[in-house]
Amino acid sequence: MLEAVTGAPDRGVLNLRVGGICLLVGAVLFATVRLLHGDTPAADAEASLNFVQHRATYAAVHLFAALIMLVTLTGLMALARSLTHPVSWLVGQSAVASALAGWAVFTMESTSEGLALPVLAKAAATSDPDRRTELIRAARAVAEGTYGPSLAAMALMVGVPLLLLGTAMAFDLYPSWLGWIGAVIGVATAAGAVSLYLRPSLFPGFLLYGVLGSVIAQLWLAGTGAAMLRRSTRVEPRLR
Repeated sequence: MLEAVTGAPDRGVLNLRVGGICLLVGAVLFATVRLLHGDTPAADAEASLNFVQHRATYAAVHLFAALIMLVTLTGLMALARSLTHPVSWLVGQSAVASALAGWAVFTMESTSEGLALPVLAKAAATSDPDRRTELIRAARAVAEGTYGPSLAAMALMVGVPLLLLGTAMAFDLYPSWLGWIGAVIGVATAAGAVSLYLRPSLFPGFLLYGVLGSVIAQLWLAGTGAAMLRRSTRVEPRLR
């Protein structure tokens, strides 16, 4: 008999609904946290300390960003599970693996910087000039030490997953235009991360971290979440 009659929710529908909600909520929350974070002037260590000194929530937003990404990751897992074509399904699993690896790097990098800079900024605010110079050097070391991991996180957590999932969606049961848009955003993000890694002065970092990663990618994730919710209303209950 129909699962709908027994009261047990169809797993396909549940997967689409939970995944869609997770992508929508995760995208909105992540974009909000990134706006609260602001654009740290990482190229100037002293300016970074002054920037962080006036943001009491600096450490908290880094931690919350890492936790919020778990919500988005849940949505990405559900999106990969909803793919019906065998090749698309396999590509989706690869995208999830990349996102998980990127999230691990992002969590390490984000929480390290998010905790180190406020400590240094607090100490620098009350230090004599010689001690402040040492603290500025320490802040520069933090920025340089987390720069590479932050770019790797952008490529693995945003670039590669959107490229793979977008391409898989274009050949599955989702609007092809939505899939191709995701693939283009993924290519741009991954290429931008690699370019800044090889040549840090090529373009301003906020274009990658802020515009692409925190706004455009999140809009696509929210749109994909909405597409999953719409698709859940058209899925027929399965017969047992």
